[in-house]
Amino acid sequence: STQSTWGFFLAKMGCGVSGNTVVEPPSATATGAHVPSVSSAVATAQTAAHGAAAHAAHGAVAHATDSAKSAAHDAVTAAKPAAAATTTATVAATGSAPAAGSQEAKIQKLLALKTSHPEHRAAKYFDLAYFNSLSPKDQTEFLQCLNSGIENADSGMGCYAMQPADYDRFKPFFSKVLADYHKVKETDRHVNDWSLEHVPDLPPGGVLDIAALGLPALSMRVRVGRNLSDFPLPGAMSQADRIRLEDRMTKAFDSLIANPAFGGKYNSLTPGHKNHITEQEYQHLVDTHVMFKDMAADRYLSTAGIASHWPYGRGCYISADGGFIIWVGEEDHLRIMCMKKGTILNEVFDRLQNALRVVEAIPGLSFAKSNDYGYVTSCPTNLGTGMRASLHIQLPNLTRGGSEERAKAVAKPFGLSVRGAGGEHTPIGADGTVDISPSARFCIKEADIIVALYRGIAKLKQEEDKAAPPIELPAGIAPAHSDKIKKLLSHRTTHPGNRAAKYFDPNYFVSLSPEDRSRLLLCVNSGVENADSGMGCYAMHPDDYDRFKPFFSKVLADYHNVKETDRHVNDWSLAGVPDLPDGGVLDITKLGLPALSMRVRVGRNLSDFPLPGAMSQADRVALEERMCQAFDSLIANPAYGGKYNSLTPGHKNHITEQEYQHLVDTHVMFKDMAADRYLSTAGIASHWPYGRGCYISADGGFIIWVGEEDHLRIMCMKKGTILNEVFDRLQNALRVVEAIPGLSFAKSNDYGYVTSCPTNLGTGMRASLHIQLPNLTRGGSEERAKAVAKPFGLSVRGAGGEHTPIGADGTVDISPSARFCIKEAEIIVALYKGIAKLKFEEDAARA
Repeated sequence: STQSTWGFFLAKMGCGVSGNTVVEPPSATATGAHVPSVSSAVATAQTAAHGAAAHAAHGAVAHATDSAKSAAHDAVTAAKPAAAATTTATVAATGSAPAAGSQEAKIQKLLALKTSHPEHRAAKYFDLAYFNSLSPKDQTEFLQCLNSGIENADSGMGCYAMQPADYDRFKPFFSKVLADYHKVKETDRHVNDWSLEHVPDLPPGGVLDIAALGLPALSMRVRVGRNLSDFPLPGAMSQADRIRLEDRMTKAFDSLIANPAFGGKYNSLTPGHKNHITEQEYQHLVDTHVMFKDMAADRYLSTAGIASHWPYGRGCYISADGGFIIWVGEEDHLRIMCMKKGTILNEVFDRLQNALRVVEAIPGLSFAKSNDYGYVTSCPTNLGTGMRASLHIQLPNLTRGGSEERAKAVAKPFGLSVRGAGGEHTPIGADGTVDISPSARFCIKEADIIVALYRGIAKLKQEEDKAAPPIELPAGIAPAHSDKIKKLLSHRTTHPGNRAAKYFDPNYFVSLSPEDRSRLLLCVNSGVENADSGMGCYAMHPDDYDRFKPFFSKVLADYHNVKETDRHVNDWSLAGVPDLPDGGVLDITKLGLPALSMRVRVGRNLSDFPLPGAMSQADRVALEERMCQAFDSLIANPAYGGKYNSLTPGHKNHITEQEYQHLVDTHVMFKDMAADRYLSTAGIASHWPYGRGCYISADGGFIIWVGEEDHLRIMCMKKGTILNEVFDRLQNALRVVEAIPGLSFAKSNDYGYVTSCPTNLGTGMRASLHIQLPNLTRGGSEERAKAVAKPFGLSVRGAGGEHTPIGADGTVDISPSARFCIKEAEIIVALYKGIAKLKFEEDAARA
């Protein structure tokens, strides 16, 4: 009201308001206010100032004809000289202004901010009459909530809760701040609800699949802020509070780590903590966006007390798969988050919801929650759900020129914000990558947040496609082909890493015969349908690499970092390889290592069948029959023996679903490939389970898959110490298999052994070894190990394969990356030398 607005100033000067009449101030003891003691000279000046203020304010009220707001403005303007006169008189009489840290000085700052920074919400809604109604203790704690705003005039919010009950305790203030920021009514109540059950107009089954929108797998993250109900919030915590909270959470993390669905590790920054990590390990977690930075540089958090006592009570739990993280001791006690690269939004939301249930069910943990305001967070901007959901998407057309304004205009009606992938005020990625997230947190259900994100992404994709520049094709391309080619070429802008799009030349295409045009388009279909594919193409026939050399030579040169004119040479012999151990025996015990699990495999295709992407069901069955005759020869050979296991219905060696699942679970057999969209759109996963099976030798150390990405995946595995043994056995087995009548492996004079995927061409080989590197992978990251392995051309990944977590004991999979324009002998030597260096650095890291 007008009355209360100008009453702020009168109360500040020691007077109150009753109706339109100025009344004398109550005593300090009656109100709890700290009224400064002044001399009679100051009192005289105050009396004059009070009269001027009262007269001006009374006139503003009496003549209010437009609105209470304009009258209040007039009153405030008129009262300013009076307030200034009071301060001047105080300084003149006492020789000094109020102490900078005193309540009086803080209040003066807040009142000044009402005019100098009208959007400063803490100042805007600070009511001195309400303040004077509080007890001395509450006055002190209320001002602590506002301290960040007092010290930072440019703050849009200007306040943080300090105790879990502050939003309810100081509701007359916070209700106004929340209504202003979140654009709700003061009386609105927050409801938490994750269920999509009653949300209208959802896709079938409520599955929010962005692949159905024509989008590839995207990086998705959702997090919530949570605070424990029996601790002060971070701004009011002592160092001892922070340490106690971390100790409480460490016990909870022990429960998570023991849970197979989570596992992982807690990383503490607190000196002396049992899980303390080094500065280098912490910096690595920051650099990889897993851990938060020291908050001291953030003046808003620092002046709120939230950044105090660094690094005590700070840490980060990371699940075994790296997809579930809990920060301890940032702006809230806990920031709990899930992340995943995928296409189903529900998956990352559902995992977070389930994880929250698990965490809160741990004894001793209870999240602070208000009946009116939902989950309590330090900052009012996050109150309610405490949730921020985001997704990274490439919008090069809507962000052309480096501006996100067009994307923002599309996103705004869905309540979505658009910013650089690195966060607020970061630039848009060179490829148009932006971060999209719903802005609302409060008085919105969790279910509404995920749906808003999905619907907004759908609209952004639609508008992005409309904004794409037209693609001109040369004459002579059939309409049936042109749409597919235009789609592929459009990926050059959105996904410049898609090599099929990058090297597809429409002019070369029109030079081909009609038959070859169809065949080349079949080769690139996976890249057409999967914009995010790094390769985007598969060979469909054994001669495709030679037949379409103007295209494939560029793709191969780019991926394998070779020249277009380079030719591949196959050679397993170690003769002439320099710097080998005595006798060429690659014995890892000489490096101080125990027996390790070793595996080497090659991809091979029969020369008289189409490759898997172009096979009919009849082709697959015929190839399996051909191989069964070969397996009969192997089974009769005492050096091999064993059995063939077929998945083809009606096959003489058909196995049950339970037997098949057992082979999958024991990592002997491959899975149905239908879930792999790259293989599915290439045609490789078609006709499952026909023509699929697995030969296993009697000793289990020699296996041949039939009907996976290549006709055959031939592999040897052994736990041992001599690398040569597993390589030599595979080489000998290949000679035996290819010597069987009716089997001839497809091979190119220029490119070596033919494989469906250009990544495997040449040797078709992947050699790997599992080794424990707990020191080089401390903190759950393989980055230090990768830095050691990279000069040897080795890749480092989880023992379960690409994108799988490092083992709890530091076990990783080490394998040479090169397949093409490298000899088989060089692959095994690179593996040995790299392992030697990794062992040396692992020991050094222990010291």
